[in-house]
Parts: sequence; C-alpha cells; structure tokens
Amino acid sequence: MPDTAVVTLNALDESALENELLICTPSRTWATAVLSARPYADREDLLAAAADAWRSLTPADVATALVNYLPLSDPPDSAHAAAEHGALVASSAGRLTVLRERESRYRARFGFPVVIAAKGLTLEHILAEIDRRLTNDRADELVLAARHMVAIGEGRIATLIARCEGPG
Repeated sequence: MPDTAVVTLNALDESALENELLICTPSRTWATAVLSARPYADREDLLAAAADAWRSLTPADVATALVNYLPLSDPPDSAHAAAEHGALVASSAGRLTVLRERESRYRARFGFPVVIAAKGLTLEHILAEIDRRLTNDRADELVLAARHMVAIGEGRIATLIARCEGPG
C-alpha cells in the first residue's frame, strides 16, 4: 500500500514543497537538493535525501541558513517553532530578558542567532547551553549549530510527514 504522506509530498507542486522544506531547514541549497530527489519512493527515500542534503552543505551554506532562524526569545513563527519552544512560551518576562541578553551576546560573537534544538529543554538548560557555546570559536560553533539545525529539521520533517498522512 502506498505511503499517503509520500504520495502527498510527491504530488505537491515544486513551489509548495519548497516552502514546506524551507520551514524544516531554512536553506535554499538544502531544499533544492531535497526537491531534486523527487519522486520519493517512500519515506526512507525522503529522509535519505534530506540527510544527504544536510551532509552536502558547506560551512557557507550553513552560515546562510543560520541567519534565517528567529531568536528563541521571539514569538514562534510557526506551529513547528511553538512546539519546539514550549518551555520558553511559559517563561516569565524577566527570564526572557535574560535570554535576549544572551542571544545578543551570541549574535555579536558569531553573526547569527542561537540555534538550539530546544524541544523538551528548560530555559535554564538553554541559558547554560548558550553560555557554554559562547566559549567556542566560530568554526566550531558553525559545526555545532549545524548539528542543532539538522536535529530541528529532522523533527520538522517528521511533523510534515505526520501532517501529510491525513486523519486516522
């Protein structure tokens, strides 16, 4: 029996699927690579295309993608982000001010916003992670931020697949 989600994704026009992919990982290079692997035989084929595209990103591609993320302290820009940032949504204004200050220091140091796979993390864990990462040099931070970008993207692709499965 065909996989409903894969059939749905294969049937989307290129622009619609590109928009969905850019929500998963805000890299046009990555999205173009995933799109070029269509039609997907099954979800494993889609996930393999995504993984191959992430591995093929250059440091410049990663840096370009990272600047497209909103700060963690901003209101979520999508249902994906709202689900990922649950602990932050419930945080007090004072604690969010602390987060904004750390984000500002991070952006000043690295030139892009903090990207953390935050789903399930407390605000204290996120603050500690930012403090730890502020000691990195830019090259090491690009590698670490790319890992978080992939983790976020994997979760968002899983959500996209689930949405395309339809009811039941």
